[in-house]
Amino acid sequence: MNNLVVMKNQQAVTDSLTVAEAFDKKHKHVLESIDKKINSAENSAQFQKMFLETTYQDASGKSNRMYYMNRDGFTFIAMGFTGRKADEFKLKYIQAFNEMEEHIREQSERPKLMQKERIEIAKQNAKTKQASLLYRVAKSMKDTKQQQNLLMKIANDLINAPQQPKAKNFHTALELGKRFGTNGWGIEQMARGLKLQAPIPESNEFGKWVQKGDFMEWLYTDEAIQKIEHYGFLVK
Repeated sequence: MNNLVVMKNQQAVTDSLTVAEAFDKKHKHVLESIDKKINSAENSAQFQKMFLETTYQDASGKSNRMYYMNRDGFTFIAMGFTGRKADEFKLKYIQAFNEMEEHIREQSERPKLMQKERIEIAKQNAKTKQASLLYRVAKSMKDTKQQQNLLMKIANDLINAPQQPKAKNFHTALELGKRFGTNGWGIEQMARGLKLQAPIPESNEFGKWVQKGDFMEWLYTDEAIQKIEHYGFLVK
C-alpha cells in the first residue's frame, strides 16, 4: 500500500487493483465502475483518456483485466466511495499524486537545468582561456599603466564584476586656454564652432553647465579636449 501512485509514460497513475485494495472493494466492482464510465455515450472519448486497459497475472498465472488511471480517472472512480476510511484514503491518494507529479516535473526540468549548467561551464572555460591569453599579453607590456588596466579588466571579467564607469574630469575654459595657448574666450569660440555646448541647463558628453555667480559657465570633459585638439590640428 506504500506505492499508491506510480509513474508510467511520464504520467502519475494508479491502477484498479491498488484502488480496490485501498478502499476495501472487490476488483470486479472497480472494473465495472470504470467500464460504465468509458462506455457512457456522452463522455466516452474523455473517459478513454483517463483510463488505460491492460492485464496482469494472478498467483495462478492467469491473465486478468485491470486499468491504469490518471488523477482525473481516479477522481471519478473514488467520488462514489464514502465513509471515514474512504476519505482518509482519498487524502492519501491526493498527496501521492501531488508528490509523484512534482517528481515528474523535477525530472522533466532536470535536463534543461543540466543544459544551462553546461552552457555556463563552457562560457566560464572560454573566459578562463581568454583571460590566460590576455594575461600573457599584459605581462609583455612595457607601459605599466596599460598593463595594470588590462590586468584589472581580466580580473573583473573573471568574477563577472561590472567595470566601474570612469569618472568624468571637468575643466574650465580658462584652464583649457592655458593648455592651448589662448584664453577662455578663444576656447569659447572654438566650442561654439564645434557645437560642443548643450542648451542651458542641459549637459552632454562634452561637458555640463554650472552656476557661477550670476551667470552659467560651461565645464569641458576630456572628450571635449580631444575635439578641440583635433580642431587645432586641422586649423594648423
